[in-house]
Amino acid sequence: MTSVVKGEVARGAKVVLREKRPSDAAADYAWRSDAEMARFDAARPFSASFDDFRALHEEELAYPSPSRRSLAIEDHAARHIGNVMYYNIDYAHGEAELGITIGVREYWGQGYGTDAVRALVRHLFTKTALRRVYLKTLDWNGRARRCFEKAGFAVYGATRRGGHDFTLMELRREWLTTGREGPEGEETAQT
Repeated sequence: MTSVVKGEVARGAKVVLREKRPSDAAADYAWRSDAEMARFDAARPFSASFDDFRALHEEELAYPSPSRRSLAIEDHAARHIGNVMYYNIDYAHGEAELGITIGVREYWGQGYGTDAVRALVRHLFTKTALRRVYLKTLDWNGRARRCFEKAGFAVYGATRRGGHDFTLMELRREWLTTGREGPEGEETAQT
């Protein structure tokens, strides 16, 4: 029997998505301060102190933004391995942007990211009014693109921002319920 995790929002085959906790701050700080991890986000590593980071983390927990929600990713052994978030939430247009970090390197390339994305999208399309989830991923990050494609996302364009080239991807609720094809003519995967 599978036990419910405190603050659980969604569950996949490999992961549980749960509400963020104050105890997540240390891992989040390590991941945000890591130069390699920052490179995958086309960002600079977080350079302030842990105390400063913890204060920001606690403020976000106490006063959550209505346009952003971040969830912890745990494996089924309750290890915090990353985060998934949706932000730029636009309820008028029924859409939000998705981001994910698998912070524990030994979990890279093992399907945990795909499972987390699938679990989040399933939650968003069944429990909210959102009809479209979109994202951008660095064009050189083939592992991320494959993860998103396995979760049902399709490419709809490209952009350049801050000296980086990004692939734009989206997933629409109706693709999952009608089996319709994505923008490149490929049938999207079921979540």
